[in-house]
Amino acid sequence: MKFTKDNQDDILSNLGEGVELVGELTFTHGLRSDGTIKGQIRSESLFAIGQKGKVEAEITIKRMTINGEFRGTIRASERVEIHKEGKVYGDIYTPCLIIEAGAIFEGKCNMTERRTGRGEEPSILKVVDSGGEAGKSPQHAAGKQ
Repeated sequence: MKFTKDNQDDILSNLGEGVELVGELTFTHGLRSDGTIKGQIRSESLFAIGQKGKVEAEITIKRMTINGEFRGTIRASERVEIHKEGKVYGDIYTPCLIIEAGAIFEGKCNMTERRTGRGEEPSILKVVDSGGEAGKSPQHAAGKQ
């Protein structure tokens, strides 16, 4: 007999094509949807939108992968992945966003909500120009005084 650790990100449930759910959805293990969902979604696990899936929702989740269409707001504590077939129209709040070539993302992304660890500084954007202008402000690097 093998004992395996229960992984919350394992997809145990599937909403197939033709299923329509309106309202509030919560789940404890991974869920994939190829159907239509409208409303609110909450989970501390993985939510995957399949190629035929359409979701219009406010989502609070751990991880999310998108191969279908999403409209609304995503708040992911770990990461969001938009694959080449994926379309996202809305706002994303996550510390990690991956967008594959060919995907569509129209909205805002906020990655500053993550907490910094001990001694870590928040992410900083630096402008580096091969002409030796590193360290200057973006206005100086762009030739603006």
